[in-house]
Amino acid sequence: MNNMAEKIATRVAYGESLKKLGESNVNIMAVDADLSCCTMSKYFAKAYPDRFFNVGIAECNMPEVVSGLAAPRQIVFIIIFALLR
Repeated sequence: MNNMAEKIATRVAYGESLKKLGESNVNIMAVDADLSCCTMSKYFAKAYPDRFFNVGIAECNMPEVVSGLAAPRQIVFIIIFALLR
């Protein structure tokens, strides 16, 4: 019997974990920049469409959107790609 955990992509683990967090806490929200199919935030979006916001190609506005959503004590996740150098 193999006790090794199944390997999955980090983005899949993130999407599944975000959805699970949403189940346990109604104050969790997510903001994406039209990348939910790539970042796997689509799992959260499908389960909680009223707590998911897509800013489209306006990534530069995401911090302001998140600041407004977080003001009333919401927990907001920004989902976007990052460049590592």
